[in-house]
Amino acid sequence: MRKSAAAAALMLLLFAPRAHGYGFLLVPGGEGLARRWALNGVLSAPIPWTLTRATPNQLAGERSVLDVTSVVFGRWEGLEESAIRFAFQGTVRQREHSSVDRVNLVTFAQPGELGTGVLGATFLTSLSDGRITDADIVLSGDVPFSTRIDAAAGEYDLESVLTHEVGHLIGLEHSGLIRATMAPFTDRRDVHQRTPETDDAIGAGLLYPEGTFPAGRGSLAGRVTRDDAGVFLAHVVATHISGRVEASTYSEPDGGFRIDGLPDDTYVVHAERLDGPVFPANIAAVREGFGESETTGYDTNFH
Repeated sequence: MRKSAAAAALMLLLFAPRAHGYGFLLVPGGEGLARRWALNGVLSAPIPWTLTRATPNQLAGERSVLDVTSVVFGRWEGLEESAIRFAFQGTVRQREHSSVDRVNLVTFAQPGELGTGVLGATFLTSLSDGRITDADIVLSGDVPFSTRIDAAAGEYDLESVLTHEVGHLIGLEHSGLIRATMAPFTDRRDVHQRTPETDDAIGAGLLYPEGTFPAGRGSLAGRVTRDDAGVFLAHVVATHISGRVEASTYSEPDGGFRIDGLPDDTYVVHAERLDGPVFPANIAAVREGFGESETTGYDTNFH
């Protein structure tokens, strides 16, 4: 997550089941295969996590990092669409993240480690069948974070940044919707990403479905074309007839798209080019998942 725009820093995974709707962290060259903690979204146990005891000097606020992190994991657990569950394993002195120790660590980077403007990065590793085996969230050691209930001017809200990064940890890619928790940027004092929006919840539910979800919901499917050729990486948005955005996804190389998990309603669907504030570079996992470049040179269309 960056101040203005970013992609999660990720390690390569190999194979995973396919999922429809929203944006997922895809297997590079895997033709749309999604990464997740369990095959077909069936979790045999809660996902364990640990927290470093090392904290940066640029940290202010009345709540502890543990308190904030626990709230964040609990918020993702509380989504009615998703069966995702977590288990806290304690605090550790370890600060450096590792892709092979199978310790899912939330930690802070050394100054300068993540690069200019990066607030946080999530690193994932998996087995050959796509099941994630290790995930580490690394938060910037350079920016002023706040644990306050209301972030002060000049501070970045730790709760919002962590909520976004845990979304990556469970397999979600950046959203093209700027009001979503998984939007690829935030600003000082901004707290709106603390609570997953409807599209964030649908994405989590499609990866780890709870109960009858998404069977009890509807789907929208179609194809985005230009001169009869498929348009790749169009941002396809489903909006209630009342004007409220529900969810979105990205078109595949043949232009095909499908948004599952939608409540029964009447929707307006539009396809737009990612030309700002979210750009294709912010959705690198989708582009790399198909090994192709995005289509350019078209305008937004409504249906």
